[in-house]
Amino acid sequence: MPISLSGGRRGDPSPSVLSGEVSDPGPSGSSEPGFGSTPEARPDQIQWRVVNDPALAGPANMARDHALADRLEPGTGVLRLYEWDPPTVSFGRNEPSEEIYSVERALAEGVAYVRRPTGGRAVLHHRELTYALAFPLGTFGGLKKAYRIINRGLLAGLQTLGASVHLAANTGPSLPPDAGPCFRQPAEGEVMALGRKLIGSAQTRIGDSVLQHGSIILDGDQDLLRRLRGDDEPDPPPATLKSLLGAVPDLPSLRAAVRRGLAETIGGSWSEADLRSDEKMAAQELQAHYEDPGWTWRV
Repeated sequence: MPISLSGGRRGDPSPSVLSGEVSDPGPSGSSEPGFGSTPEARPDQIQWRVVNDPALAGPANMARDHALADRLEPGTGVLRLYEWDPPTVSFGRNEPSEEIYSVERALAEGVAYVRRPTGGRAVLHHRELTYALAFPLGTFGGLKKAYRIINRGLLAGLQTLGASVHLAANTGPSLPPDAGPCFRQPAEGEVMALGRKLIGSAQTRIGDSVLQHGSIILDGDQDLLRRLRGDDEPDPPPATLKSLLGAVPDLPSLRAAVRRGLAETIGGSWSEADLRSDEKMAAQELQAHYEDPGWTWRV
């Protein structure tokens, strides 16, 4: 089945792009017309596949996340855990980037650029673990509710490692796409520590599915984003698991903790699996889209 990237058909993320920086979606859980007509699937009835991927380049990672949501089967969900190689700056779908971020400086630093299908703002993907969840649209009774529940699961997983973390309270008005990097300010319900943001996440609706993905910071800061913009004023650093635990946790333990926290919070059945052949084919088709400079620098 061909994948459409325009016209509102299945596979097009444009109908509803959300992130932590969104307005209240309202009683139905979404500002998207027709959301309320989507049958709700109870989270504890979902069969979840857990995909542990190796480090991949930005376009391959975004293509795989997109494909998992595009090819999602009814009654199922997917948790994908992965890293990035090379280090990559990802832009939110509608975030301005052209003439703001330097291609020449990125080449000198060994950093790539990619644009996500989701909303939100710029993230440097380096020394982190990224999670992605694809699930049926009605699973949690609304997109904003899903955002909160998933963050509670991430919080629970990190607490099993001994991390002292909490969820951000109401942080005020939503920030626009041009408000600067993602980790500059937390959004309501996001995971924080030491007064700083530890996990930054974003959502989008793709057909009858939802994709939510986000970065769990292991070590380091996001200061490279400032240098790529040519700014003099440093951004506040994010919280890191190293600062909370005294050392960077080994990745197998962190992956297991994230899975455990989400499974205990969401419910349902969880088992490890690889991408299906149709998902791999869809990801291969989508990768060209995410490699296209016309997409990366569209705004």
